[in-house]
Amino acid sequence: MGRDFRSRASIENLIRRASIARALRSFFDQRGFIEVQTPILSRSCIIDRHLDPIRVLGSEVLGPQCSETWFLQTSPEQSMKRLLASGIGSIYQLGPVFRSTELGSLHNPEFTMDEWYEVGADFIHGLAALDALCQTLLETPEAERVGFADAWLEHTGLDLWSSDTEQLASFSIERGLVHSGAWSTDWDDWVNMIFSFVVQPKLGWECPVLLTHFPRSQAALARLEPADPRTALRYELFYRGVELANGYDELTVAEEFEMRAITANEQRVEHGKYALPIDNPLKDAMNSGLPASCGCALGFDRVVMLACNANRLEDVIPFPADFA
Repeated sequence: MGRDFRSRASIENLIRRASIARALRSFFDQRGFIEVQTPILSRSCIIDRHLDPIRVLGSEVLGPQCSETWFLQTSPEQSMKRLLASGIGSIYQLGPVFRSTELGSLHNPEFTMDEWYEVGADFIHGLAALDALCQTLLETPEAERVGFADAWLEHTGLDLWSSDTEQLASFSIERGLVHSGAWSTDWDDWVNMIFSFVVQPKLGWECPVLLTHFPRSQAALARLEPADPRTALRYELFYRGVELANGYDELTVAEEFEMRAITANEQRVEHGKYALPIDNPLKDAMNSGLPASCGCALGFDRVVMLACNANRLEDVIPFPADFA
């Protein structure tokens, strides 16, 4: 007999997926956003200490004369922001992105992301837009808004700001999350690990939760909160214990962008990862005048998964990586 060629996802779920994509496009079209399509293969990429792009030899792209490494994009962020600086206005994009070695019930190396930028929108408008989109796609009630430190305290009993790596390590060992405090010397590593296993699974069961004001060390490309510089104007959406979206009141200062990229690269190397190119045309776009905006990235496959009452991405992706 031949190999099983059929879609892992049911045809019913794939039809539902198409319906949700139409609803998403209608949501943004009705608000005057322009749909764009940017490259998924580029010489540059956004530098994140945790995310590894899939690398492609330049010789395979432009021929043997090209010695550069190219990257399948982990997000369309850099190209979309270059469009913002070009004067296009508010934009959105629904398409594939790539993250190396990510495979599991909620991960696939290739997945579908909806990313958007609303020019002139601030933090409050960004939260409202994400909440409205969630209500549209998943028929949810209005989301609850909770500060990161408040959610942390509620579910761990620890004060985020006064907890050092020793306390976080002791907490983790007591709960069987790790066997030794030697697991890491980095405060953010402990915070991320405890958040993933203790806090996140409890979020969004009654209604979606918009988690706001992440620690400034986890700002990525969000602006810092002027009223509390310990925190960043970053937010994430959780529903039924699943992270669905990540948004920022966007950083627009080129020097700060470069500084954060350098820091992220240093952290990557410290953790045994490879360095990524610092030179990025997004810096030039920022220098030319990147307009103030709020941006957000939504994991479309996860939204479809929840809409279909499924538990795994492969239930809504026809051919996941281990079957492609």
